[in-house]
Amino acid sequence: MGLLILDNQFLGIANALIQEAKDEICIATFKLEINDRPRGRRLTEFFDKLIERIKQGIKVRVLFNWHEDRRSVAKTNEYACRTLKNAGADVRYLQANRCCHAKIILIDKQKAVIGSHNLSVRSVDNNFEISYLVPDPESINQLSSIFDKSFYDAKKF
Repeated sequence: MGLLILDNQFLGIANALIQEAKDEICIATFKLEINDRPRGRRLTEFFDKLIERIKQGIKVRVLFNWHEDRRSVAKTNEYACRTLKNAGADVRYLQANRCCHAKIILIDKQKAVIGSHNLSVRSVDNNFEISYLVPDPESINQLSSIFDKSFYDAKKF
């Protein structure tokens, strides 16, 4: 059985999932945000843990929203993606300025969360958000295939 993840429950579950990863963490999101302001610290801790996992040899792939002329792109995306790229993550965006609106965290092609949560302060602290821990291997397999195709067709950041 799956698990509904409401509002501010998301970050704790996301942190636990990235800690469980043995080989690979795949993320798709519309918005990423790293900041040191008090409200952003919990989210910054998530990114710090993600970077720590990269340093431990875990492969991290990130697919995010980007438009080459920066229209309809969160200003925070560039800094967060450069930070992850500099740490060793493979960071990409969809071709033809296509919007990446999917929100996925996929761990070792065995566990997955999909839903409405972005990796942004408002999403994890203020907004009404719902995500879902996917329960069955077949759905996770399909999600993994979709992510892989989208990711490998995407442009490197």
